[in-house]
Amino acid sequence: MLTFDLHYHANVHQMPGMQRRVRLRNIAQTVSAHGLDYLASTEHCYKKPLEAYLHLADALSAGSTVVIPGMESVTSEGIDIIYLFRDEEQLRHAVEEVPSFRRSVRDVKSIADATGAVVSIPHPFHICRSAAGNVLCRRAYAKLLRASDYVEIHNGSALTFDKRLSASCTRPLFKKTMSRLQRTIDLPMRDRGRGLGWAVGSDAHYPGEQYIVGRTDAVMYPHEDVFAFLQRRIRFSPYVLRQPATENSINNYRLLRSLQSTFKEGARKEYIKARARAMVMAAAVLRIGVYPPS
Repeated sequence: MLTFDLHYHANVHQMPGMQRRVRLRNIAQTVSAHGLDYLASTEHCYKKPLEAYLHLADALSAGSTVVIPGMESVTSEGIDIIYLFRDEEQLRHAVEEVPSFRRSVRDVKSIADATGAVVSIPHPFHICRSAAGNVLCRRAYAKLLRASDYVEIHNGSALTFDKRLSASCTRPLFKKTMSRLQRTIDLPMRDRGRGLGWAVGSDAHYPGEQYIVGRTDAVMYPHEDVFAFLQRRIRFSPYVLRQPATENSINNYRLLRSLQSTFKEGARKEYIKARARAMVMAAAVLRIGVYPPS
């Protein structure tokens, strides 16, 4: 059996040196304790994914876990797309070639061809606004799946939300939210496309929240590296590393921490989008030679 976490965030961007070292040490201890075989570093494209990969690879270099370079990009429509790469150089090239909010979801296949990436669609029906299935119509979603290699059938970030709402007396008020959480924890077959691999990711932003990863009994061929293995579109199944907390106080704290992180990421997204729009407008002005009045 091989275990993979195909969606993980080191979450050390702009973190002070000592705090970053403590975070990375905790990640290494958690991963080592559970004997995880492969971990994909998929930091958000606007949080320096190359830097996150290098930190994570260095932190885990003494153990047996192999770190796969990758990033979670965001399209001009605001949809999250995960790209996984064979090596550091491919990731370095992709960071330059795929700027945040500049490329459409229609460009996914051409981006993958140009960068040599394996493409995975994360949490397609999560409660977040960046979920492909929530943003796109059914036809466009199906087209995106055809341009991809994997679709995420389980995303661990939904577990804390699901656990907290399940224990709440207000659960009947959140039927739509509960439905989306269930589709995130177990993506229905009708939403998995045809011929795709099935990815499982913890989507953890903190070491203690890596609950479920993927497992497979598929055998890696002699002289086959992990990237070539993933190119076979493996269908992973969920594998439990640890259970979410049962105490409401702990889950409340984790939800608040998650919401704080989401708010910060959302603010950064808006800043980058505004800057990207300004650059496009400036380029248009230079191209047509028309300048706004002073």
